[in-house]
Amino acid sequence: MNRLKVTHLLTIAVLILLAACGPAAPEAAPSPGPDLRPPLQEAATSTPAALPENYPPPAVAPLPTATLPADYPAPPTMAPTVDPYPGGMVWVIRPVGIQCEEGTAPGYTDLRETVATMTAAGINVIDSQMTDMMVTAVCGDPTSAHFRLQIDAADLQTAESMGWNRES
Repeated sequence: MNRLKVTHLLTIAVLILLAACGPAAPEAAPSPGPDLRPPLQEAATSTPAALPENYPPPAVAPLPTATLPADYPAPPTMAPTVDPYPGGMVWVIRPVGIQCEEGTAPGYTDLRETVATMTAAGINVIDSQMTDMMVTAVCGDPTSAHFRLQIDAADLQTAESMGWNRES
């Protein structure tokens, strides 16, 4: 029984302590006194006076230039970069096969053989990958698996003649 009384007294003491140390009620802001500022004047509606003709234009300060110490080495000159593919690069794509038909076109069974076939035809293959595309499930339509090659733009016409399509 004594434990219960002590527990209640401690609980009440903690609650009183929390209430006493809790956040204070916000103080009311003092009421503003009389406005001692001068009244606003009406904005002028007339246009500003034009500058005289002999008035100099505003001067723009030149930007400071960095000066290097006399013994500081000169920066190396860089050779101009030459684009190895001046015509650019394009991606071409071709399905691996046709739905409901067995096999693939000769030379296009896997990615390594596809790159070898294109290189043998004189096409410079820069990058190659397999990709899956969303297609309709209809016999005679392309499969979802596609070969995707990045080639030199100069070789695009040759690739198109071999059944490849430019990726848009």
